[in-house]
Amino acid sequence: MRAIIQRVTNASVTVEGSVVSSIGKGLCVLVGITHEDTVKDLDYIVKKILNLRLFENAEGKFWANSVKDSELEILCVSQFTLYAETKKGSKPDFHKAMKSDLSSAFYGKFLDSLKKAYVAEKIKDGVFGAMMQVNINNDGPVTISIDSNKD
Repeated sequence: MRAIIQRVTNASVTVEGSVVSSIGKGLCVLVGITHEDTVKDLDYIVKKILNLRLFENAEGKFWANSVKDSELEILCVSQFTLYAETKKGSKPDFHKAMKSDLSSAFYGKFLDSLKKAYVAEKIKDGVFGAMMQVNINNDGPVTISIDSNKD
C-alpha cells in the first residue's frame, strides 16, 4: 500500500463540476493499493497517517504535532496510478495495482479503519473510480511518501 501524504491549507475533490468533498487545514492523502496488500499494510498506513508529526504545536515548534494531535481533517483520494510502471516504452502499466472490484472493498476497509482510529467526521474522501479533479493547496510544501511494503 502506498500513501502520498501532503500537509495542506485546504483541499477538495470535484467530480463532473461539483465539489464532492473538501477540507480546511490538515492532510490530503493519495492512496494506492497493490494486489499484494493485506490488512497488515492497511493498519500500517493508517497508523502512519494519524501519527506523522507534520504540524507545529501551540508553542510554534515545527514537526511537533500529528494531524490527530492538532485535531485536523484528512481528505483521502484513491489513486491506482501510484502503482504505474513505465519499464517498456512510455505508456504506463498498472499491473501492480489491485483490480478495481477488489480495491474498492479494500479502500472501504481503509476508510473505515481510519474513521475508527480517529474522528469519523474529520475523514473525507473522493469518489472511488471516478474521474476527479483534486485541488491541493500544499502547505510548506510538505509531501511524505509512505510505502507499507518498503518501510
